[in-house]
Formats: sequence, C-alpha cells, structure tokens
Amino acid sequence: MPLFTSPLMTVKPEWTDYNGHLNMAYYGVLFDNGMEFFTDEIDLSEAYMRRSAHTTYSAEFRIRYLREVHAGAQVRATTRLLDVGPKAFHFCQELIHEDGWIAATGEGISLHIDQSGPRVAPYPEPQMARLLAAAEEHAADPVPDWVGAPMRIRK
Repeated sequence: MPLFTSPLMTVKPEWTDYNGHLNMAYYGVLFDNGMEFFTDEIDLSEAYMRRSAHTTYSAEFRIRYLREVHAGAQVRATTRLLDVGPKAFHFCQELIHEDGWIAATGEGISLHIDQSGPRVAPYPEPQMARLLAAAEEHAADPVPDWVGAPMRIRK
C-alpha cells in the first residue's frame, strides 16, 4: 500500500485557542483521526475491535508543531509504517495543509491489545500480513530525518 493519506479534515473553530490558531491538543486529534483511516485499511479499526475484543492503544506519541493552523483550514494526515513487531508498530505522520505545506509531524508506537486483560497481544495473521506489506512498501522511501530525533533547544 502506498503512503496512506487521509481525506481532508476541517479544523473546527472550537479547536482554536486565544492565540487564534489550532490548540496543541487538537493536532493530536487530527493525527488520531488520520490514523483511523489507516487502521480501516489494515483492518485494525473499531469494527475489528467489536468483532475480536482486540484493539490498539497508543504507547507513545510525539508531535512537532511546525506552522500555525487556523479555524476552517483543511488538512490531511499521512501515515507511514517504519517498523512492525509481533505486538506493535512504529509509525510517523505528517499533517499537511490543503495548500501543501507541512503543519506538524508525529511519531508513535501503537500496541495491539487483548481487551480481556487488557494486555499486549500478537496480531492475528491477516492483520500482521497487511502491516508487513505496508511496511515493506513504505520502506522504499527514506525515513524522514526528524524520526527518532532527540528533543533539544536550538542555540
């Protein structure tokens, strides 16, 4: 599967702060909503959770805020798999403004969860096959230089 790009999502006015731009918390909402489109494609969505009693949890997520986004703007979230293990995957995302510029980047680890525990559990074969196929295809492009970068103050 090529790099996954969500449909356009609109920034709601109630998501803006007193500075007049998208509040930092809602960048996470947009990334998470973008991830929902991706999990639909690989069959790890809400429908999967309802039929299997398994789901995904976010173990870690880091956002880099690059440019301000304002109410009414439309953005897309890209999702790219970087690595897949038996119970988790590492991914990165970009929030791309409708005009083509990158508003923010995200990097995270998603865990596969058996809700009866809850506990981390291996992916079933069909989901693992989809994840591995996507990761193999995504590996054709270089990993962005910001993936795994340490947090620090520029001086």
